[in-house]
Amino acid sequence: MLNVGIRDNRDTVTQLRATLWRCGGCNVYISIHSRNIVDEASCPVCGDLPLELCGTFDSILGLQFADA
Repeated sequence: MLNVGIRDNRDTVTQLRATLWRCGGCNVYISIHSRNIVDEASCPVCGDLPLELCGTFDSILGLQFADA
C-alpha cells in the first residue's frame, strides 16, 4: 500500500477584481477578471480603444464573487 502524506497548504488566494466594459464601436459587453486594477482596455472583437467602464460586478449586481 502506498502511503501519501497530505500537504497542508494555507496560502492566501488573491482576490480577482471583476469589471464590466462596453465597446462603443461594436456595442458588445466584456467582463474582465484580473488581479490588478484595469484602467483602460481595448475591445477584443473590433480593436476599438478605449472601452467604456460600466463598473464592477459588486456595484452593478450587488453580488460577491469567490473561487470555489
